[in-house]
Amino acid sequence: MHLIMFPGDAALPSHSPFCMKAICLLEMSGADWQPEISIDVSVQPLGKLPVLRDGNRLIPDSSNIEDYLTKQGANFYEGLSEVETSEAHALVRMVEYSLVLGVVHDRWLDENVWPVMRDIFFAEAPEDVREMVAAPAQESVRAGLMSQGIARFSAKDRLTRLKRDLAVLESKLGDKPYLFGDTPSGADAAIAPVLDMILQLPAHTDLRAAAKAVPAFAPYVARVRGTIYPGGSMAGCAAPQRALAG
Repeated sequence: MHLIMFPGDAALPSHSPFCMKAICLLEMSGADWQPEISIDVSVQPLGKLPVLRDGNRLIPDSSNIEDYLTKQGANFYEGLSEVETSEAHALVRMVEYSLVLGVVHDRWLDENVWPVMRDIFFAEAPEDVREMVAAPAQESVRAGLMSQGIARFSAKDRLTRLKRDLAVLESKLGDKPYLFGDTPSGADAAIAPVLDMILQLPAHTDLRAAAKAVPAFAPYVARVRGTIYPGGSMAGCAAPQRALAG
């Protein structure tokens, strides 16, 4: 299997929370897989990443990848009751449709964070034209966040909404090693990378401060890193696949 995914760095195997989720799921499943680093989504199914390639079959979207690996025999919710599995589903959806948008907002639209992320995301562009290359992408993200609604809120209202999500995760985690007990589940695969990305925002934001204020989050992320993140950077595992795309 090959996971076509956005690149990362020494801190994160991929800067995409959905690629990170797929990476964690593959690690948890025990699958024999390799990363295939790319930034071109133009010819990929659904026009986005990650995409899992298994032989001639392409499986786009991290949730579809989870379903595919489950059909191959993986059990990402072993030992959980039906109610707990339903709760895990709800938590993942809350994070993917709310907190992830907070991460995207701060990475792309916060005036202190964006210059750092621009240089990371568009590192291949020469420095003297990087802003010109990045600006259309930033405006596209801005338009998307305005359409979705999160960029329309005041900073105070946006933080109020996101802090509610953080409070739910704090309450669920409690003093447990993982969200549902002593063993990581599919929920941890989706949620821990998002908390990791919030904690690693390269400049102060209200969202980062709110996450850092929860003492349990950093140790939780470290535990998940130690169990289901692959070791080290994956940047050198495969060259960018421009023609193949993804």
